[in-house]
Amino acid sequence: MTQSQLTSLAVAGGILFAAYKFGNAEIRTGAVAVAALIVARRVPYLKDQIA
Repeated sequence: MTQSQLTSLAVAGGILFAAYKFGNAEIRTGAVAVAALIVARRVPYLKDQIA
């Protein structure tokens, strides 16, 4: 994983954390769903299954 990939994941994580922390119930649900998809794309077995 390169420096630019880590930076983009960190920015996305920060945005999702802020949405979860300060959003209403619908926004929190969406933030958790997007975060789960990002994590699933990084796990080797799951990446093959959702692609």
